[in-house]
Parts: sequence; C-alpha cells; structure tokens
Amino acid sequence: MRIHAREFLLIPNLLSLLRLLLIPVVVFLVARGHNTAALLLILFGMVTDILDGYLARRLNQVTELGKIIDPLGDKLGTAALVVTLALYRDFPVWAAIFVIARDVALLFGAAFYIAIGQPTPMSNMLGRLTALAWGIAVVSYLTPWHALHLTFLYLAVAMVPLSFIFYLRRTFRRSRI
Repeated sequence: MRIHAREFLLIPNLLSLLRLLLIPVVVFLVARGHNTAALLLILFGMVTDILDGYLARRLNQVTELGKIIDPLGDKLGTAALVVTLALYRDFPVWAAIFVIARDVALLFGAAFYIAIGQPTPMSNMLGRLTALAWGIAVVSYLTPWHALHLTFLYLAVAMVPLSFIFYLRRTFRRSRI
C-alpha cells in the first residue's frame, strides 16, 4: 500500500480530514451542554461523510489514504461521542463499550487485510446501514425525545451481529477464491 502526498489535497480526503478536526469541537459542545450546536456539527459531519464517498467515486479519487482516514474518522468520532455521552448524558456505558469494541474489531480486521497484502476492505450496504443505525441511536441522546433513545439503541445493537455474520461470510467466500 502506497500513500502519495498529493492524496491529502483531494477533495474527498480533505472532507475526511475536516471530520477528524471536528471531533474535539463536538466533544467540547456535548460536554458543555450545547446540544443543538453539537447536533448541527454532527449532521454536517454525516453530510461530508456521504459527500466524500460520492465524490471519491464520481471524480475517480478513491485513494488508499481515503480508505484509511474515512473509516478511521467515523470510528474515532463515534468513540469520542459515545464516551462523552456516557460521561455527560444518560448513554449506557455498556452500549459505549459495545460500539467501541465493534469498531476496534473492524479496524483490526481491516489492518489484517492490509498486512496480508489484500486490498483494503470496503463497506457494504448492511455495514453502512448498521453505521447509520448507530449514528441515529447516538445522536438521539442529544435530543429531548427520551422515549426513542432505547428503541434506536436496541435496533443498532441488533444490527451488529447481522452485519458481522455478513462480513464473515464475505471474507470466507473471498478466501476460497
């Protein structure tokens, strides 16, 4: 795997880097109780996440750097947010541990692929839907709609084993080829 310096200047990668820079700002806002501002920045981050993937494919700017910093930004952002919500809101600690463990497992899986010389694995639709479910569940804790918190949380938790099984099946299918 080779990363070129010019990859840092491509629009999709700049958007991913911007998301990384927004993480401490969102944490600060949540810790200070500025839920609306935090929500707006999180939504902005979600839009840039969708946009960077779209632009990377559309502009033929899919890079090894982007394959690393995009999911890394997502996972670091999620981890920082769930830890902050567990500390400053009523987000369950077990759920924070669960989502961080899931993301660490995905990062180690991707690192394993890279270490054995395989292409960096790309997410699939079920993986994206699981990430979306977690995003909605986590963000719901910044809203006053307390009745929805656990509903969204349990839906996100239920999707994790489904996406994990799907990834395992895909991995085993590829390894037989």
